[in-house]
Amino acid sequence: MGDAAVTARPEAYRGEAAAGARPLRRRRALPGGRAVAGGFLVALAAVGIFAGYTDATSGPDVRYLVARRDLPLGHRVAEADLEPVALDLPGELSSRSYRSASQLAGAVVVGPVGKGELVQSSDVLAGGEAPAGRQISFPVESARAVNGQLRRGELVDVLATYGTGGDAYTVVVVAGARVADRTTSAASLSDRGDEVVTLALPASADALAVAHAVNAGEVTLVRTAGTPTDPTPAAAYSAPRAARPTVPLGG
Repeated sequence: MGDAAVTARPEAYRGEAAAGARPLRRRRALPGGRAVAGGFLVALAAVGIFAGYTDATSGPDVRYLVARRDLPLGHRVAEADLEPVALDLPGELSSRSYRSASQLAGAVVVGPVGKGELVQSSDVLAGGEAPAGRQISFPVESARAVNGQLRRGELVDVLATYGTGGDAYTVVVVAGARVADRTTSAASLSDRGDEVVTLALPASADALAVAHAVNAGEVTLVRTAGTPTDPTPAAAYSAPRAARPTVPLGG
């Protein structure tokens, strides 16, 4: 009996251990460094694609002012002339454009703007802006200043005619001068002109030339805004002399 008891105990022990013990399982290996890096790159690419898609479908969110109607030369801009439109502009162009109608209150159009076109700083002269440069004023007849239709901010060529009769000649004194102001006073200027034009000139030599032309010649202003720049200034113009009649010898 003693032997039977001894042989039974290990079997009972193994049964109890088998019944109550937790089975052992092999642990799963953690992902390696390459797998982690690969997963990170895939996630990063997915984020980039999503961001690109969002940017492509959301559209621009900055609004700039465009012309609601055609804005002719010399037109004074009102809020009803403008319309905000969401545009995606490069930095240089955006710095020359306007976002608020208050920036253009009372501005004068110096370069015609078509309906739907972006309004830029080169197209208008804002109400508070003064043309840079030396300024000179002089009286002139309206008939010699685009019939009195010049507006502040426009560009003009200053022509002067010297002499009289067949000896008269005309030269371009200054090309592309900016009109800083224009006033009408027919009562006080009836002897020399019926309006006063103020020009802004970049160089002192231009101011001297205009002053001399006003006092020694007859000045005419030619509107040039919207015309291409002439690379070669016109030479002095003289009226062609009439050919003298030839008298046959012995006649």
